[in-house]
Amino acid sequence: MADIPESSSNSLKLTVFHNLPSGGGINVAGMMIKCLSNRFSINVHFLEGSSSLHIPASIQTREWLFPSARQISGIRRFAAPFLLPARLKSLDRLCRKVAEEINRSSDIVLVHNSMYVAAPPLLNYLKVPSLYFCYEFPRHLYEPALVKRTSSRMHHFLLGHLRRLERKMDMDAALSADAVVTLSGWMKKRLDDIYGIDSSIVRPGIDTEFFQSDETVDKKQLVLSIGALWPFKGHNMAIKTISKIKPEIRPSLIIIADREFPGYGAELEKLASELGVDLTLRRNISIEELRLLYNTGKAVLCCQHNEPYGLVLLEAMSCGIPVVAVKEGGFVDNIRSGITGILVNRDADEMAAALNEILTDCHLRNNLIAGGREFVAREKSAAEAADRLGDILAGMSC
Repeated sequence: MADIPESSSNSLKLTVFHNLPSGGGINVAGMMIKCLSNRFSINVHFLEGSSSLHIPASIQTREWLFPSARQISGIRRFAAPFLLPARLKSLDRLCRKVAEEINRSSDIVLVHNSMYVAAPPLLNYLKVPSLYFCYEFPRHLYEPALVKRTSSRMHHFLLGHLRRLERKMDMDAALSADAVVTLSGWMKKRLDDIYGIDSSIVRPGIDTEFFQSDETVDKKQLVLSIGALWPFKGHNMAIKTISKIKPEIRPSLIIIADREFPGYGAELEKLASELGVDLTLRRNISIEELRLLYNTGKAVLCCQHNEPYGLVLLEAMSCGIPVVAVKEGGFVDNIRSGITGILVNRDADEMAAALNEILTDCHLRNNLIAGGREFVAREKSAAEAADRLGDILAGMSC
């Protein structure tokens, strides 16, 4: 894909489409839309069941009914191999209708991920210029050993048709976009490997006015691990890391999550009990509670496997809490080891040694806090990322 020219615009009609779940992606989309509204006339389309965007009320939105979005639970789970392909076909039909409406009213379209198939089939039917912002590819398809949809071999076999359908839909839609942006150097390489796409990079920032250090909050001997309760988020490594800290200074661990692979929370609690780690699981907390925990803790451990970007790092840095992260994925874009945080190999002993230094060496701790705050304030504001994205969008309309 050719390089994307940059330009500027004050009156383009920009339509944003999303079908995002809770998590970092919806936060990025909301911040971007808020900033871009100063530059474009924005209309947002989303599907029923999508997570809520926190955007100004002045921005017009339209929800499209999607009955197939109803969660498959209870006895219906046994019919999932048949219901899920039907949901994808229903998604395709609905996206065709949404595209017809967008084609009549837009100059350019910014398309975010879908929770059902990474690249939404809307991209196949757009006639106006489209920019696909790919936060994540379908990892269960391209990293099956790491990201599993089910622990049952029988279910995995029965879902084979669904995987083939999803792979084709995702590939067709991604290749239909006029241009693609992603959020880290690691993701750029993966998109090239998977789709043969030469994407541009827009590294999201955070709301630095909200995520700030609060010196009035008392620090406690606790460490945070943040991310969905899924095996590939690495919370088990965080527990093992804490267990290797001397008992007399061993911190408590709080895992903060919004979604859960069935039964995985109980597995983590069992592991923590066996290793003598004081573990608390916090589910679906408010953003204000998250900020308070950042200001209360001594460190954040980021053990995710190939995390595409890692907003948690930036939020933590902005709140003045040191970060130790595995040297993988998008983390390497946001940590300058020894300056803004510490990068380690995927090894609990190595991570424990780094954490122990943070807990016992005030000079190192203070340097990491200062370096992280300066890095986020200088380079990672939401407005700076939105400016870059806005230039790409405006350039595509020329």
